[in-house]
Amino acid sequence: MNVGLLGVGRLGASHAETLRALPDVDDLRIYDADAARAKEVAARIKARAVDTIDAALSGADAAVIVSPTDTHAPLIKRCLDAKLATFCEKPIAFSVAQTTEIVAQARRTRGRLQIGFQRRFDAGYRRAKDSLAGGRLGPVYSFVMVSCDRLPPQDAYVATSGGQFKDQLIHDFDITRWLFDDEVEEVTATGSTLGMPQYEQFQDVGTSAVLLKLRGGSLGLITGLRHNEAGYDIHVEIHAAKDTLAIGIDPRTPWRSVEPDAPALAGPAYPSFFVRFGDAYQAELAHFMRFARGDAANPCTAEDGLEALRIAEAATLSWRERRTVKVAEIA
Repeated sequence: MNVGLLGVGRLGASHAETLRALPDVDDLRIYDADAARAKEVAARIKARAVDTIDAALSGADAAVIVSPTDTHAPLIKRCLDAKLATFCEKPIAFSVAQTTEIVAQARRTRGRLQIGFQRRFDAGYRRAKDSLAGGRLGPVYSFVMVSCDRLPPQDAYVATSGGQFKDQLIHDFDITRWLFDDEVEEVTATGSTLGMPQYEQFQDVGTSAVLLKLRGGSLGLITGLRHNEAGYDIHVEIHAAKDTLAIGIDPRTPWRSVEPDAPALAGPAYPSFFVRFGDAYQAELAHFMRFARGDAANPCTAEDGLEALRIAEAATLSWRERRTVKVAEIA
């Protein structure tokens, strides 16, 4: 298959390496607004750099979009109109209205659009979902999700990120729906700029906490941190009637127990999301190629992207208005 890759920033460059290594990718054409960067990445992996989006998509069987978020929706529309199987990193757009338009277009054109929420392909999350399937562990009473970046992103990135709830915690909102096969009914969110007072000018926070109530009655607490120099830390606790599950607790989890008899973790700590979710990203793109060929179902639809964004919008509104917000309020 011939693939057009749009955007080779940090994540896009990693996706380029993954795609080039897949046996069913015959021709990989790379476009980036920074032509020099496109050429550098292409030369490193023996792909082709092109100067225009048209050149990347002409004759392609599939498109992979890893460009800045504000370009996602226009590029998705273009790819769907061209009848290309399309993979796009989250989120589809910053606004619910624009995301809803993409959902409608995908339905109208019967377009093949997979959204990039890589945690769905992580081995630990998949084992947890299998364990919970069919209610085998009884009701899930509560869960805790922790998402910690090692170092804060550049301020210029924060200014255009859409905010911590849409940029960082949207992964947690998506995986909540997927893990528990349930919808979020209401959210109560708060946040702080402790240690990062410059975020005030962006109307954003560097540390946040979101209390979720699912329709089935489960309660969840999601916390997000932009700064955790101990290491990149993504983990989950699930408290069900018959068992307690943990995801992301392994020898590289950046913890240091102060209990005198606790064993030291082997380390080294995860330095970044590339390392923590490297296998998941590869499995995600390999599945996309099967989906593009028509050999597999869509594992993450535009509708899934919309629902995760609605929860993020509800969390943002809750933080700003200091109240509990029902997701149904986000039309």
